[in-house]
Amino acid sequence: MGQKSRNKKAKHPKRNKINLLSNLSWNMKPSNLQITSKQKVAACEVRDCELPKLIALLADVATGIWRIKNKFSTVDIDGLPDEIKKAYRHVESTWDALSSAEIEIRDQTGEKFPQGNPALKVIAFQPTPSVQYEVIAETIKPTIYYNGRLIQMGQVIVEKPQSTKSNEKLTNANSSSGTSSKPNDKNSAKRSGEKNAKIEKPKGA
Repeated sequence: MGQKSRNKKAKHPKRNKINLLSNLSWNMKPSNLQITSKQKVAACEVRDCELPKLIALLADVATGIWRIKNKFSTVDIDGLPDEIKKAYRHVESTWDALSSAEIEIRDQTGEKFPQGNPALKVIAFQPTPSVQYEVIAETIKPTIYYNGRLIQMGQVIVEKPQSTKSNEKLTNANSSSGTSSKPNDKNSAKRSGEKNAKIEKPKGA
């Protein structure tokens, strides 16, 4: 049976070639080409829909690396155990990989607050007497750029000088309290003098 089937296949090699050619010609039909192009467009649309999610995920990863790096910035790394040093080296390598991929993580703590900057969102203003202009006191979330394009708005806390109105209120309150105390002192002195005079009169008599 095996030999007969082999002989039958050998007798009709042309039919196999015709079937292959017909399949190729069917795949090259314009209708089939249109279907493949639609599939490509659908794939592109899916990628476009997923792109914002990927960018948000990338910003979250960069923010996490920034926070870990900030925690290590206040620690003497040389005095840490070897295992933690290895972990920190992984953090640094990830930071370098992000920067080499044109991802910029910007921490603006200590810088002068730029008015009207759309890349920064102020969480709170803190009046501070020792400050002469608005300064970024703390960065809650860093500003992140990818290839020069903003992908995450920074969140900061800003210190600002105390308003002159509040200072004026304080000075007026202090001055009013000082002036009110003076008449009281005079009245007390008069009262004490009258008492002394009343006591001295019987002695003269």
